[in-house]
Amino acid sequence: MIDNDPKAAKEKMIEHVKTKHKDEFEELSDFHQDEIISKVDFLLNRGCGCGVLKL
Repeated sequence: MIDNDPKAAKEKMIEHVKTKHKDEFEELSDFHQDEIISKVDFLLNRGCGCGVLKL
């Protein structure tokens, strides 16, 4: 299911990363973990530049 709520989508994406990619994510520094979360937030709230913000 696609959720049009950016906050809910972000939570689902971060949960996915932390569960399905746990080992790889934990190997990253705190800086890089925060960077990934920041980029997810940017993508969901500001778009990727393609002009589409909602699915």
